[in-house]
This record gives sequence, structure tokens and C-alpha cells, in this order.
Amino acid sequence: MSANNRSNQYWNGSNGDLWVNDTDWDKVKSFELKMLMEWEDVPNGLSTDRVLMGYSYEGSFTYRKSDKNYNKAIDLLFEEYAAGRVPDVSIVSKAYNRATGKTQRIKITGLTFDEVTLQSWEERAVGEIEMPFKASDVEILQ
Repeated sequence: MSANNRSNQYWNGSNGDLWVNDTDWDKVKSFELKMLMEWEDVPNGLSTDRVLMGYSYEGSFTYRKSDKNYNKAIDLLFEEYAAGRVPDVSIVSKAYNRATGKTQRIKITGLTFDEVTLQSWEERAVGEIEMPFKASDVEILQ
């Protein structure tokens, strides 16, 4: 196997897509989803066992602001949260390797957002918005 062929096995961040409520979210720079385990330590003689007590999901995505998406987060969340309601939000994330055709798709539901950036800018920089979230359910689609 040549060096070029071996390099095809690695995934990179340029090959990903994100849909929020079944709508393509434009200019996504990064996405991350984690499953966090909650453990309780239980003494066992001179050692300690760990008992799984539960788990939760959290993550974030960052997108670059453009004329197409500059108010997308505000439109999705602001009015609902300002009225004291939790909006119904779902995400489907797709990561793939163009060289090998391998794909991973994950559906995330029951999302809540801890913050909504209403405006952010910096001189001589492309605007970016980070969207941290927590979720109640995750389904591995592919």
C-alpha cells in the first residue's frame, strides 16, 4: 500500500454536514457530541469499584456567519426562550470519508441550549457563533 493510499483512511473535518430541524445549517465549522457517564465510587476492600449511575449528552457546533445564516440561531431560539418556552429542536450530523465512502450519521433530539449569541463581531475576523447544547436522546443512524 503506497503512502497516498494509507492517507485515505483518515477522516478530516472538511467532510461533515449538519441539519437542524431537517434544514441544512450553512457554513458549519465544527461539531462535537459527547456521551458523559455519571459514576459513583463504591469501596471494595482496599480498592474502589465504580458503578454507572447514568449518562447524559452534550455538545456544540460552531458556524461562520454569512448573509444566508446570520440570524439562524436567533430565529430558531430567541422568541421561544424569551416567552419561557423550550423549542423542539433536533440535529442530524453526518461525517464521512470521501476517499473510502464510509459515513457516520447521528440524530440528536431533546436539545436545550444554554446560551444564544445575539450579536458578536470582531474587527478583521470572520464572524463565528458557537452553539453549546445538551440533549436527552441520541440515535446512531449509520
